[in-house]
Amino acid sequence: MKSKIITKISLFTNPKHFDNLIAHLFLIGITSFEEKDSSIELYVKPEEVSGVIKSVSANFSGNTLDILVEEIENRNWNEEWQKSIEPIVISNKLVVYPTWKKDEVRKYKGYIKIQIDPKMAFGTGHNETTQLVLEQMLKYLTKKDKYLFDFGCGTGILAIAGIKMGIVKAVADDIDEDSIDNAVENLKLNKVSDKIKLYQNSISDIKEKNFDVICANIISSVIKENLQQMYSKLKPKGKLFISGVLRDEERSLKTHLKRKGFKVIEVIRKSEWIGVYAVKDNC
Repeated sequence: MKSKIITKISLFTNPKHFDNLIAHLFLIGITSFEEKDSSIELYVKPEEVSGVIKSVSANFSGNTLDILVEEIENRNWNEEWQKSIEPIVISNKLVVYPTWKKDEVRKYKGYIKIQIDPKMAFGTGHNETTQLVLEQMLKYLTKKDKYLFDFGCGTGILAIAGIKMGIVKAVADDIDEDSIDNAVENLKLNKVSDKIKLYQNSISDIKEKNFDVICANIISSVIKENLQQMYSKLKPKGKLFISGVLRDEERSLKTHLKRKGFKVIEVIRKSEWIGVYAVKDNC
C-alpha cells in the first residue's frame, strides 16, 4: 500500500545557485521539483528524507542552504503540482501536455502530441534532459527505425514519442514501481499500450534485443555501467540517444562510449546538461 503521507522539502538558497542545486538533485535521482523565487521544492517519501537531506547538505556547492521539511497528504501534492504544469513545445514539431491542458494544445496543428499526466517524482518533458533526447529523436529517427528500447522509462514519454514518430514497437523498463504505474496510465492515454511492452526490472533482465534505437535518460553513472548491455542489444549501426549527463561529464562519457564501440555523432547542450546521439560503430 502506498503511503498517504509525503514529505515536502524546501531548499532555500540564492537563485544564482539553482543550476548547481538542480544538477545535484538529478544526480541523486530526483527529477521533479518546482522552482520558486528563492527556493526549490520537492516531494519525497518519508523514509527518503534523511538520505536526501544528507546528500544535498554534503555536496551542494552554494554559499548558504536552508532546509524546511513538512509532512503533507500525498494527494495534496499532486493537486498543487498539477496547477504549475504547462504544455512544452519541442523543436516546433512536438508538444507534451497534461490531460487538463487538452484544449490549449488544439492550436498546435500538425504537431506530434504526447499526453503525459505527471505523478509525484517523475519527468514530464519539462526537464531539460528529456527535451534534449526528444530534440535528437526528432532530428535523427527515420522510417527505417522500427524497434525502440526506452531504458529507465519513468513516465514512458520517450517510448511514447518514438511510437508517435514512426517506431512500430517498443520495449520500456524501469526498476521503480511508481514509475511503471505512471507509465501504464500514460501509454493508455496515448493509445499505444499495444505497441509498447513494459517491464519492471533491470536492463540485464531484458531478453529482447536487435533494437534499432535505444533511449536512456538516466544519470551518467548508470549509463556508463550499462553501455555494454545497450551495445549488445542494438543492431549494427543502431542509434543511441542519451541524456541525464552534466556538461562537465561530457569528456568522460565520450571516452566510455568509444571504449564500448560507439561513435558519437552529435552533442547538444541545454543549461547544465548534454544530450548525446551515438551509433553502434562495429561495421
